[in-house]
Amino acid sequence: MKSRFRSSLHAAVAVSALAASAPALGQETDAATPTGGIEEIVVTAQKRAQNLQDVPVSVTAFNDTAIREAGFTNSLSIGDQVPNLEIKTFGGVPNIFIRGVGNNDFNASSIGPISIYRDDVVVASTGSQIFSLFDLERIEVVRGPQGTLFGKNTTGGAIQFFSKLPGDEFEGNARFGYGRFDLFEAEAAASLPLGEGLSLRVAGVVRRRDGEKTNLYTGDATINVDEAAARAILRWHPSADTDVRLSIGGGRDRSDYLENKPLGTINGADLFGYTDPYADDANLLNFNGQSRNHSDNLFINLNITQSIGDLTFKSITGYDKSDVDNRVDVDGGPFRIDEITFLTDAKQFTQEFQLAYDSGPLNAIGGLFYFQENLDADSNADLLGELSFADGALPLITRATRKNKAYAIFGQATYEVAPAFRVTLGGRYTIDKVRVTHQADLVPGFFDADIPDGAPVPLVPFARLKDTFKSFSWRVSADYNVTDDVLAYASIDKGFKAGGFNIGIITSVAERTQVDPEYLTSYEIGIKSTLFDRRLRLNLSAFYYDYTDLQVLSVNRQAGSTVPTLGLDNAADAEIKGIELEATALPTDWLDLGLNLGILDAKYKNYLSGAIDPETGEPRDFSGNRLPGAPKLTLSTFAQITIPVGDFETRWRAEYNYTGKKYYNNAQSDLISSGEGYGLLNLRATLADRAKGWELAAWAKNVTGKAYIVDATDTSGFGFVPRYYGERATYGVELSLRF
Repeated sequence: MKSRFRSSLHAAVAVSALAASAPALGQETDAATPTGGIEEIVVTAQKRAQNLQDVPVSVTAFNDTAIREAGFTNSLSIGDQVPNLEIKTFGGVPNIFIRGVGNNDFNASSIGPISIYRDDVVVASTGSQIFSLFDLERIEVVRGPQGTLFGKNTTGGAIQFFSKLPGDEFEGNARFGYGRFDLFEAEAAASLPLGEGLSLRVAGVVRRRDGEKTNLYTGDATINVDEAAARAILRWHPSADTDVRLSIGGGRDRSDYLENKPLGTINGADLFGYTDPYADDANLLNFNGQSRNHSDNLFINLNITQSIGDLTFKSITGYDKSDVDNRVDVDGGPFRIDEITFLTDAKQFTQEFQLAYDSGPLNAIGGLFYFQENLDADSNADLLGELSFADGALPLITRATRKNKAYAIFGQATYEVAPAFRVTLGGRYTIDKVRVTHQADLVPGFFDADIPDGAPVPLVPFARLKDTFKSFSWRVSADYNVTDDVLAYASIDKGFKAGGFNIGIITSVAERTQVDPEYLTSYEIGIKSTLFDRRLRLNLSAFYYDYTDLQVLSVNRQAGSTVPTLGLDNAADAEIKGIELEATALPTDWLDLGLNLGILDAKYKNYLSGAIDPETGEPRDFSGNRLPGAPKLTLSTFAQITIPVGDFETRWRAEYNYTGKKYYNNAQSDLISSGEGYGLLNLRATLADRAKGWELAAWAKNVTGKAYIVDATDTSGFGFVPRYYGERATYGVELSLRF
């Protein structure tokens, strides 16, 4: 493994050197030098519009062109192209990791340390965090603790999605696509001027595809896709000082769940002696349970901005509602073992006020934030359905609610203490109030339609629990313009994630634990540079995290017990360090090169788990293990050639994304991992007529048909480990129109 890591690292350095040297070669011939150079990307990572290269924060940004060329389809599809970002799902719950900081909990009641924002409004509910991407202006991934500017405090980072706004003239676009497995995509958007500074933009998308894997038990295709979403933005912009935007949108998903292939752990079989007969073919499944990943989402946002001289006032109001109905056949086989239905109903309301000042050497912002969430999360777990209740079946029915209110006051100021040298100070005080209810019952006959339900047997009695968490987070940073094109920065940030309660699928009162807040202190240095007449954009950052009181969900098995238990505890401290490099090169006006590289070392410093070592009878010591979702190496690189052919433009793009070996549990078990690292090759060819506003593209993803594991779960107590594989090779064509 070490030799593979060194080889991958050497290859990445070689590609970086090529990207850095190519612009110098291009400069030798003035005729080949484009006047524009690399396009600037404007971001709002510091709550004001800035060139990406002027922001002393580690940010990866995609504009609308990059989003289209990369083929991003939903909010979780960006992980392969951002250094040290890993995303997976289980039970419909997104597990997002940035620099090894993330959430490995599959319960819908979980709260992750990474926040997702849609048009400046936080999307806190896990049921709303998976949504279709369409008609976007840009995407920003901000790494590190976000406690002094963003509405929701996080320890890991923030992912922001920004919609295209209505324009002052009528214009629009449409895209239609068809691909393998009867993939059909249709997307359209248009801006409609209504006069007197009033305009409207409407957009929508539909995406459907037959299953790209086969369930031999039923003979049907499985992992079907059926998504639709729409959005309308009404904007009143009578002057440069006033901007009012009302956004209404929603989505509908009737797709299948990503089902798995089980690996037997009891002499190669599961608890009932089943062994996957198609273990060598990742595209053949054999399960009898239902599979669905159904959700509905509605959101309403109101953003008001008013400038008065050097002051700018902003009000951001958001409402979000989601309903989720997910069915997961965890055992992946023909028997009824560990089949779970997750039912979630979540509503949230947020209100944020900001007051910004920008004049002379001082830029400052202060604000108030309010968050309210009501969550109902039910789980119906058919754990041992093939056995009768009297023989030990576990029809476990869990009912949980959470009411969360959060209040915060925050501020940040940047002052230019000398020409080209700035210092930033920021702080935030947060109060989180959490109230939950929870119970878990065994209900005989619940999953048998032929007999009535029996009397519930209380397994975890009903309880009402509450607590309040308070914390102060802060930021100190300094940045210096070494030259007009090189910015150096250093920062220290303190992040905070509120405490809470374990109200997921548990089988004993002892598992219904309360956890305290977790804290992360980040130390980071970086350089942002735009070199060779804007032919090369090269950004480099190095960081060290001191991570304490981690809220860790672990699968525990006590001595003599068959059924695994789930523990949520402040079980560990961790140390994370790493390097990130992002390079974009434009050697000539016909060649684009790009490289994103992440190197990560994320380990528990001390972690004594609740799991019992069967050999010693003592708790297992996970100290020194790598954190889940933290591969040592992530790499994405692309090359794109643009060639004019008569009146047309052709673009030829090749993209390679590599992810090193990653573990999906705290025990650093090879069975619960991605196996070895894997690389995916994507291709795209485009024929365009810019004058007439159309382009025709052919694309292919995972061209080599690589079988790769995107998730695995520790259910070895039932005699199997489910492994979830990524998409097989897909390809298609699409037609895009602008009018």
